[in-house]
Amino acid sequence: MSSQTSLVARQVRLQQWADQIRDCQNRPAGMKVDTWCERQGITKANYYYRLKCVREACLSMAAEHTESVFVEVPALSPAEPVSVSANKIPSFEVSAILHMPSGMSIELCSGASPEFIRALIQAVSHAE
Repeated sequence: MSSQTSLVARQVRLQQWADQIRDCQNRPAGMKVDTWCERQGITKANYYYRLKCVREACLSMAAEHTESVFVEVPALSPAEPVSVSANKIPSFEVSAILHMPSGMSIELCSGASPEFIRALIQAVSHAE
């Protein structure tokens, strides 16, 4: 019973950290991570520790995920807007795998915000 309680507590903590990380990634333009952390009452080192834990949980869930969804993403010109809709799937599950024309594949967790996905696609479309 205590191991199940610990597992639930860890999942709740990871969800809270994921929300916090999403908030930091959506901080006002020009605001540094240091400033955001100070306003949240956490150290920069603690923020990056939490980010690492959330990423590891995401990767762990992706490794366990047996069914993949493939989405072909065309190359974008810098002026083209990207349309993204958010799916309401439990956090940390891979909800999409983007296959870029360059041969690169990117797995997206369901917690990824539309703004993050849009920025990621635009950045990757310029990568060689």
